[in-house]
Amino acid sequence: SSVSPNGKCDNNNGGYTCKGSVFGNCCSESGWCGDTDAHCGTGHGCQPEFGDCT
Repeated sequence: SSVSPNGKCDNNNGGYTCKGSVFGNCCSESGWCGDTDAHCGTGHGCQPEFGDCT
């Protein structure tokens, strides 16, 4: 999938991935790229198909 150009990710937002984006490598449950635990934690709903998760 394409790297997110706008900080958004997942199938609700064009199918963009956060991996390699300037916004952060993790795609949160709500479809935003970032690097915080809220974005990256699998317990917080991180989406592994659209970026990194921890």
